[in-house]
Amino acid sequence: MNISALSSSSGVAVAPGDSEVRQKEPAKIAQAAGQFEGVLLRQILGEAMKPLLEKGPGAQVYGYFLTGSLADSIGKAGGLGLGHVLQAQLTKGTT
Repeated sequence: MNISALSSSSGVAVAPGDSEVRQKEPAKIAQAAGQFEGVLLRQILGEAMKPLLEKGPGAQVYGYFLTGSLADSIGKAGGLGLGHVLQAQLTKGTT
């Protein structure tokens, strides 16, 4: 069994069978890219909202819901565009 990485024409290491998976799974790649962007948005918003929600009863719970709601709204509106860039990079060379 050969488990060494292969080199693509761009010099980037590619796992064996990687291009076949990319060709067969564009919907999964799009979903994963969107989910990654959502996680990143929650992290950014969580840090940005900390000063606003430090004190008060239930501030952490409400802050969690507020951050999640904002991240979902931004994602539905198109997000930061990182998901599209990531998807394009992951599907590059499949056509």
